[in-house]
Amino acid sequence: GSCPYLPVAPPMSLSASLLLGTLLGVAYTASALLVARRAGDIEDGNKALQVILGGMLARMALTLIAFGAILAFVPVQRGPFVLGLGVVFVIGLVAEVFLVLGRQAASTPGS
Repeated sequence: GSCPYLPVAPPMSLSASLLLGTLLGVAYTASALLVARRAGDIEDGNKALQVILGGMLARMALTLIAFGAILAFVPVQRGPFVLGLGVVFVIGLVAEVFLVLGRQAASTPGS
């Protein structure tokens, strides 16, 4: 018998690939900032740290799954996709660190 082949989709444009990576980075960053803000409302420092680290683990796992699925099944141009995700990811990570450290400094006695 003959083997039917799946049609190969043409690659996405550079701008569409960049936009998709950026959107994945924005989703990661938005969820990171949401978790950091929620953790900032928790009085117990250990509990807040658990929420932050648990949220980070879940976000990273979901982002890695989405990243792999997109690279495997969506005809993105890899360079622009990774660039869009990477830039927003780093900006979001820096924002999350400042948000968490700012809240921590505000809750430290004597500051």
